[in-house]
Parts: sequence; structure tokens; C-alpha cells
Amino acid sequence: MKRIPCGLFLTLAVSAFAQQQPMPPYTTPPTFSEGGARQQQMPPDTKAPPPQDLSAAQVEEQILDKLNHEPGLANTNLRVKADDQSVALTGTVETERQHDLALRIAQYYAGDRKVVDKIEIRGQA
Repeated sequence: MKRIPCGLFLTLAVSAFAQQQPMPPYTTPPTFSEGGARQQQMPPDTKAPPPQDLSAAQVEEQILDKLNHEPGLANTNLRVKADDQSVALTGTVETERQHDLALRIAQYYAGDRKVVDKIEIRGQA
């Protein structure tokens, strides 16, 4: 019989103690750039450096590397030619899906250059 009042007292004491603890203050989570790293802040009196443009050869190399390492583009024959204004994709793919994937990769890495699509789809005449 003594256990019931002791249990009741213990339950009330625990619930009263739990209500007295303060809530943590609300804080906004930190924001990060796309890569997940924090961007370095520059002093207000410093000008930002101009964006680094990649050369045509660097753009060609990047796009070709991504095309060659993309599993969805296996069994394709694609070539890339870039200059300062455009990136031309040539070659053959099996499906429309591979065609679209190749174009998306090229557009992503082309920067301000225009992507010229000269890819042939084998299934279409």
C-alpha cells in the first residue's frame, strides 16, 4: 500500500522537474554553398577576383571525361570539339535517353558557350 503513494509522488516530482527545464534558444542552421563548404568572406574594401573562364581545351577535356565515365553512355561513340563560343557534340548513341543525357552533360560544363548538337541516334533514320 505504501508503494502507491510513493509511486504517485515520484511521478509528480519527475513531471514537475521536466517542466522547469528551459527550452534551448532557437537558432538558424548555418547555410552552405552547393559543394557543402563554407564560402570565404572577403573584407568589404576588397574587390572579388574575376571568374576564371576555362579554355576551350579544358572544357573539351571536362566534357569528354564526363561522357566517357557516365555509365548511361556505355556503347556510345561521342566526340567533343570546343572553341570560345561553342561546344559541338558529334557521334552516335543508341537511344533518345542517351542523346538527352549527353546534351545535359555538355550544357552543364559548357559555361556560356552554345552547345551544338550533331549527335545521331542509331535507332532513328
